Amino acid sequence: MTRNRAALAIPAALVMLSGCGVAAAVTARTTTVSDLNPNGAAADASPHVYAVPQPAVVPTAAAVPTSHPAPPPPPSDVVSVLTAGAKQYLEIRSHTGAVLAKTTINPLLGWMVNAGPGGAYWSQSGSEYELTTSGAVRRLGAVPSDANGVVIGPDGTSYAYATSDQSNAGNLNRIVVVHPGGSTTTIADRFDNPNVSTANAPDSWDYYLISWTSSGIAFARVLTGGCGCGSFDMQMQSAYSATINPVTEAVTPLTASYSCPLSAVGPGMETACFLSGTTGTTTSLRITSGGVLRHNLAMSGANVGGDAVFSPAGTELAYVTIPAAEDTCGATWNATLRVLNLATGAAVTRTLGEFSPAVWGADGLLYGSIANNSDSLVSVVAVNPATLAVTQISPAITGQQFVGIM
Repeated sequence: MTRNRAALAIPAALVMLSGCGVAAAVTARTTTVSDLNPNGAAADASPHVYAVPQPAVVPTAAAVPTSHPAPPPPPSDVVSVLTAGAKQYLEIRSHTGAVLAKTTINPLLGWMVNAGPGGAYWSQSGSEYELTTSGAVRRLGAVPSDANGVVIGPDGTSYAYATSDQSNAGNLNRIVVVHPGGSTTTIADRFDNPNVSTANAPDSWDYYLISWTSSGIAFARVLTGGCGCGSFDMQMQSAYSATINPVTEAVTPLTASYSCPLSAVGPGMETACFLSGTTGTTTSLRITSGGVLRHNLAMSGANVGGDAVFSPAGTELAYVTIPAAEDTCGATWNATLRVLNLATGAAVTRTLGEFSPAVWGADGLLYGSIANNSDSLVSVVAVNPATLAVTQISPAITGQQFVGIM
């Protein structure tokens, strides 16, 4: 079975892709496409309550107001893609499973769909579009036809894309940032000569965009055409990873080893990678922060680990392991979800079939998908990371692809 991760961390509402014959209770809306770029081709601290002393001499002492805890974040909406027959749909659902908005997308490019603060996003016919929870569709700006990935900025309208222009001499790889209604800036522009080896990239490579957070844009330099068929395929390609500041263009390396490729990026640019032994199984889980190894946790060597997701505070890590025998193309997973407290090393575990965690929401829930019948049926779920109780958000639908949360 192939797992193709388009992003390692996304903000909070459920976005999904769907297709013909999929029944959903959608309120009919007249959709208007607006153009935003007409010219462009940590958890709250505990509240402190102060006691007010009895007045001694002054008879009218002013009362000191009592602070109140901030309300918890609202439950997330989710985004998914549903594919069946000749049509594909991008869909936003509430945490209760109600369909909030839905639109047809054509052609379907599974690696060019995203979830972000403003809604669901996709690339089509040379443009980047946004679907909001109200059902409105907005054109954000241009995306070239040869772009190989898009990530959405924290403001919900800016985006970045990667391109690779090939020639006989090699590849010219770029990362371009677009601010709708404003600037379009190339922040990374690097030539790849396949005949000259470098220490931080394969001999022939492209940019693979992972995520865009307040800490920067995370990316990997991956082997050209390198898409695997086994478990955690794109993670296994992300050996040479880094972040880039979209303003200063400063690059900070994250990982540089095929034996421990990047699996997750945390809120403070922490990294998680699974060290592979000589047989390809996972021998340890490594957590780094600021380029320093913070945790090196031994694993059995009988399984393969992947799909890691940091908690919003970066203090916990969720990931799955599968038996080594299931690490083959087309195999049915029997994944064990593990939620690890990084400070204590304690973990809770539960076997969840073909579960793939994708993002840990600000609402405290872990979102992902569970596949059945070798990926033909997929449901979107939320998991309580403390109890590992599972709540189904969307039913099992043929051809469904979980995208992320808003």
